[in-house]
Amino acid sequence: MKRVKPFAILLTMIFLAVGVLSGCAGKDKSNGTDGPTPTPAETSDGTPDTTNDATPEPTEEVIPHETLENPNITIVYWMSMKSYEGQVARDPNVYDPILDAVKPFEEKYGGTVTIKAVGWNDMLSTMTQMQNAGTAPDLVEVYDRTFHSVVLNNFVQPIDQYVTDADFSFYDVSRDLVSWKGQTYAIPIKPYLYYIMFNRDMFEMEGLTAPDELFRQGLWDFDHFEEVSKALTRRVDGELVQYAFTSWSETIDAFIISNGGGIVKVDSGAGKVYSALSDSKTQNALTQISRWVDATNGFMVVSDIDYYSFDNNICAMIRGKDFPVDLPFEVGMVPIPAGPDAPPKTIYLYPQAFAIPVGAANPEGAAAFMYMVNQRQKEVGDQKEANRIGQENYDMIYADDVNYVYSYDKGIDNFDHIHSSIINYMSDGMPAATIAETMESELKAGIEKVFGAQ
Repeated sequence: MKRVKPFAILLTMIFLAVGVLSGCAGKDKSNGTDGPTPTPAETSDGTPDTTNDATPEPTEEVIPHETLENPNITIVYWMSMKSYEGQVARDPNVYDPILDAVKPFEEKYGGTVTIKAVGWNDMLSTMTQMQNAGTAPDLVEVYDRTFHSVVLNNFVQPIDQYVTDADFSFYDVSRDLVSWKGQTYAIPIKPYLYYIMFNRDMFEMEGLTAPDELFRQGLWDFDHFEEVSKALTRRVDGELVQYAFTSWSETIDAFIISNGGGIVKVDSGAGKVYSALSDSKTQNALTQISRWVDATNGFMVVSDIDYYSFDNNICAMIRGKDFPVDLPFEVGMVPIPAGPDAPPKTIYLYPQAFAIPVGAANPEGAAAFMYMVNQRQKEVGDQKEANRIGQENYDMIYADDVNYVYSYDKGIDNFDHIHSSIINYMSDGMPAATIAETMESELKAGIEKVFGAQ
């Protein structure tokens, strides 16, 4: 399921990504053995003291949200149930976590889940209209462009009284990402993976190691991405006739975040946002990506994403083409490559979350619904994803030795203009340090307009 909408500017070869608050989501070690082994206490004669070694009585697991006084909720969402059911009828492995949970929720609690289906860009305006009319919905989706705005404008409410740690135990996403100044404002669902689909036949014809094999070896990084991209680029009389990668310009964020950098840094605890353009990891990413987007010698083109060229063996790699595919060549998939400052097998994830609007009639029911959404994802959705992209690919992405990074990075004013300017400066060959210096004042103004003076 693809939830992130494309923007107009596009990179046809190698694309980068600008990020805000870059976070590393570590593996859950709550049941592991990391750390030193405790040393047993000793008695006066030097033998181990076993006085307190009795096995504790098992405590009964408390399952949250087992009962509800009010089982009726309303959700503003970008897809209708009718549309979803039609997609599932065509492909049983299509899965939407919100719409899938509607019937099980109604069966368990006996209420009604009302889906207010609107366009992607109309979700927040619909929410505010309903709030103004005194009929605020109980849930609305928030993402990197909207989360901080709805929090700062008091459109959504803190939810700590309705949730426990169990509600945030499903994924490697820090609760800080959906918090502000010590309060939690949203519940994450499974993050969306930005992946690269590649033409496996084209790699074999060029005698190149496939990207997924490089990833499994811990070698899929900026350097190897650049190496294969150069080998896959063809020019005739200076005209690009075969290129390596095409994507929306938004993907630039993912590349920069994959190196631990970003356009801005967010300190959610302090409620502060800072420019990250001069950060060494951002600078290192911009320097390398500039070679890829160079207007004269680069191997990427800035335009709309070119599915036609990929489907017709003119482009080797593409971001955003969904599985399954029916093409005359074999395809593979691989995450965005890790940057030079990032650990091997770093994977960029796009976080998604749902907030409870101010004025919602049933916050408790909303929290219970989101818990079921995430339960169903584990019980049903994960396997459907594996079926859709292939079990081998699924196991590669969710292996124990991967390192996840993510960010809510686009919530500043005039982000698209700032982002486009950075791309254009890189294309013109401007050094990374000069880009940072040139864009600093506009970036700070964009931060202050949304977040206030920092």
